[in-house]
Amino acid sequence: MGYNFVKTMYLGTTQLYPPVTCFPPSEIQRNLISKLGNFAFPFMLEFPKLSTPSYTMMQGWEEEGRLIGVEFEVMGFVGVNEQDCHKRSSCRLTVRRLMECPARLFDAPAPRGNITKTFLTCSGSVTLEASLTSNVYFPEEEIPVQVTIKNNTTRELKKLKVKIVQMSEVPIFSKQQVRDKTLMKIDNNINLPAGADTSKNYTLIPAVPSRMARGQVFLQSELQGNTSPSLAPSTILNPEVDKRDLFGVHVTYAVRIKVPLGTLIGDTILDVPFILAVQQGQ
Repeated sequence: MGYNFVKTMYLGTTQLYPPVTCFPPSEIQRNLISKLGNFAFPFMLEFPKLSTPSYTMMQGWEEEGRLIGVEFEVMGFVGVNEQDCHKRSSCRLTVRRLMECPARLFDAPAPRGNITKTFLTCSGSVTLEASLTSNVYFPEEEIPVQVTIKNNTTRELKKLKVKIVQMSEVPIFSKQQVRDKTLMKIDNNINLPAGADTSKNYTLIPAVPSRMARGQVFLQSELQGNTSPSLAPSTILNPEVDKRDLFGVHVTYAVRIKVPLGTLIGDTILDVPFILAVQQGQ
């Protein structure tokens, strides 16, 4: 996406010794204190509202090194502040932030959309209507799509394209620069004559695509040693947060329906957004 640097942001800091705050330790922390002794100090950190889940970009077979992504670390050090931190007196622990889909989104109405487009070099219009069966899906779950096309032009509609796209952006650096990547696509020859209409049903599956020369798909950050990658879940914004203030990568998904009419005339494109959630067992 045009960025090849590493930016470290300190999202929260707490002093462990001498203790400045007291809070009741959890059961796990009490067990650790009993094993480690009196010089084990429990603490608690909260993810800020502006942070996103842990994302990493799929690495292509022509690429080397670390790609764009969002990682979180818990760092302990002996010093006055973050600038007074030396490697020999510090330790780091990588953690993942997973975002659970709220129950209210599962109960939301199934998404649907419609569009009617006219053209400068062709009389009439094309109307597209599409609907899904649910608002939330999981990776590798089938997504039934119903599409209705009304051809009110004087030309024959020959093709219909239906695909799943992952849209990503870095809000704090980009200005409405959204990158689209196709995960799965279906091309159908419909040969719809002028003045006719038809309805079609398709089934799409949001899955990690085959490895390409250059990775452009965001995945969920996995633990070391896990060899089964999974698509990055949709970024669910906190109602109190503006997307332009978000720290990290913003990821969304949509089913895109496209009816091409040629280069000189134009295309009719309809996006029906949906939410991709993390499996509860993970």
